[in-house]
Amino acid sequence: MPRETRFYYPDGMVVCEPGGPDTSFQERPVVVTQVLSESTRRTDEGEKMEAYLLIPTLRIYLLVETGRPRVTAHRRGDQGFAAELYEGLDAVIGLPEIGTELALSELYARVNFD
Repeated sequence: MPRETRFYYPDGMVVCEPGGPDTSFQERPVVVTQVLSESTRRTDEGEKMEAYLLIPTLRIYLLVETGRPRVTAHRRGDQGFAAELYEGLDAVIGLPEIGTELALSELYARVNFD
């Protein structure tokens, strides 16, 4: 049985080597971000993550919680991907892969947690 080709469109991504102007998808993302919800969590943490982590150019996969300030970063290292947890509005995710950082206080600036 032949393998299906699947396309996923993340909630956000950084691409350092974009495809051509007529390209409707990107093959070489460096950072991919998914915003988790109850309806997407299983797919984002399972099927999509497995597919994204196979992309040779991907350096970091971010899973962003919506109910609290929490991001899980799956970062590529010498031994493969390892999970890092960032919690609280004071947390800052270093992103040396793209020469910046992401403060959770900025990421969640317009979110009202009940």
